[in-house]
Amino acid sequence: MTALRVAEQLTSELARHNVPSYLYPLAEDRVAVSVWRGLVARTDGRVIWWTAPHLSRRGRALLTYAFAPQTAAKRISGHYLLARAWHPEPSIHLAEIGLSEGCGPRPAALIGGPA
Repeated sequence: MTALRVAEQLTSELARHNVPSYLYPLAEDRVAVSVWRGLVARTDGRVIWWTAPHLSRRGRALLTYAFAPQTAAKRISGHYLLARAWHPEPSIHLAEIGLSEGCGPRPAALIGGPA
């Protein structure tokens, strides 16, 4: 499956958890899914990986991954709540990321329902 297709499935699954997200094509074989300030997932079509907003037991950044968009979305939705608590306002620079590269974000639709 292509990275774009996996990223689209991830945004769809995140929407089921009421988590907004945007797609950013990075390269021919990678796509980023921006969720919130400090919470960006990336995929190459095989693996979805992201840095959790909390630190590991050793006090380092916690890089985690999932193979299925459904699993990733469930775990990322928990990280989303934590990221929003730490950074109540999104960064004003997030919208500029895609514009500087000539490709804007692709918003995902939200689907109503419990988180």
